[in-house]
Amino acid sequence: MTSVRRLTLAAAALATAASVILSGCANQEAGAAATFSDGRIAESDLTSAVAAVLEAKGQATTTPDLILVQQTLGRMITQRLVSELADREGVEISQGKLDEMRVNYEEQIGGPEALEQAFLQENVAPSQLEAVLRLQLQAQELGYLLNARGSAEEQGTAVFEAVSTLSEELDTTVSPRFGSWDPTTLSLGEVPSDLSTAPSLD
Repeated sequence: MTSVRRLTLAAAALATAASVILSGCANQEAGAAATFSDGRIAESDLTSAVAAVLEAKGQATTTPDLILVQQTLGRMITQRLVSELADREGVEISQGKLDEMRVNYEEQIGGPEALEQAFLQENVAPSQLEAVLRLQLQAQELGYLLNARGSAEEQGTAVFEAVSTLSEELDTTVSPRFGSWDPTTLSLGEVPSDLSTAPSLD
């Protein structure tokens, strides 16, 4: 279970340390959970993603859970950035590769249901599993491109740095209701103290 947990966390986020900063909200748009210079993540999309996890866990979809909201939004931002970098570098992930990775994981952990439960423990709903696997494959392919002769750790560092640079380039910001985005760690920090109540996603 430890190895699967490690793989899940690596796929769900490219950072491990959180840094508390307060991002400016000048780039925020109405109804946006996060914004980029070329797009946004709508609050409605965040709502749907959080509800999918709660439903998979058998909980009411209106259950307030700030940690879940932040984890989900952080993953969505990371996926958006890695996908953009993959597009720029010409990285394409086929359905065949996704299916192969999923089968490999299922064989390691004991079947499809066991795999879905392992990911659900990390707040990834079954319907979100393929997107997380795609993220991991994109990161792997980017690592080969950015540092072909490096070790796996060095390739991971190269991807992290490239995504961090891209995050700054795209002026990634998050609504203060959900925390603060730090491009140097690719993670969400704390919600400002005057907004510490779990935000409503109705």
